[in-house]
Amino acid sequence: MIIGCTGNYRKSEYLDIITYINNFLVKKNIRCVISSDLFNTDNINKDDIARSFDIIEFSELENISDIILCIGGDGTFLSTARRMENPDTPLLGIHIGGLGFLAEVSKENLNQSLQYIVDKKYKIEDRMRIELSLKEKNDSEHYIALNDIVVDHGKSGRILKTKISIDEDYLNTYESDGMIISTSIGSTAYSLSAGGPIIHPAMNTIIITPICPHSLSARSIVLSGEKSISIEFPDLYEGISCTVDGQQRFLVGDTSKLEIKKSKKNIKIIILPSYNYFETLRNKMRWSGNLR
Repeated sequence: MIIGCTGNYRKSEYLDIITYINNFLVKKNIRCVISSDLFNTDNINKDDIARSFDIIEFSELENISDIILCIGGDGTFLSTARRMENPDTPLLGIHIGGLGFLAEVSKENLNQSLQYIVDKKYKIEDRMRIELSLKEKNDSEHYIALNDIVVDHGKSGRILKTKISIDEDYLNTYESDGMIISTSIGSTAYSLSAGGPIIHPAMNTIIITPICPHSLSARSIVLSGEKSISIEFPDLYEGISCTVDGQQRFLVGDTSKLEIKKSKKNIKIIILPSYNYFETLRNKMRWSGNLR
């Protein structure tokens, strides 16, 4: 077995955690490889790091690893999932700090979680990603998201009109601050804050949620993951922005057409025996659970 480690090397705890993981796995005669992204920080002695760890490029790491540990938080998990060319390698998130929806392992249960991996006591589940095709004139660009793709009014204070079609059938023209197109796993992120529903992450769905709509009748709609969504802008508008997984942000022209659909390749994630989605949901939502 080969375990790969990547993550947020800028966090001070990152080096301590990969040191612990490396030592643990070496004692179990399991190879541990670390992404060379670690060399991008100036806060380490690179010669010492090279001697202490098995450092390889991320492109090689994702191809040879049986499991990739994403160390940092939900943002780290998202960036790793989006970065992967080989999504057949399953991911496990290790959270530095509080409990996350995507990063299920914390420093407190790290030892037990690593033992589960060594003993192969885990499940592998698929999670749907969505892809964006941005078409403007003769140009086309493509992006992958695990959580969501957001179109908003950018720096402007004006209402943004977005014409939404589903499989070429017209749905509605929303007047709002923008639109969120999310996966089920992303339903507990920005979409939830904007009033969208909570969807179990294993479900094959796409959620459309308007941001602060001008009409009180405008609500989220949940679609089959097999549907294709197109977004167009009927009015002249400067400064429209698009954000992918809260990390990639860029301007969109008002003559652009956005097409969003299920990615051809799902991401695979590790589910440990200690993880319970509904318990995590209760904790994150601060539900009291009091019976009356």
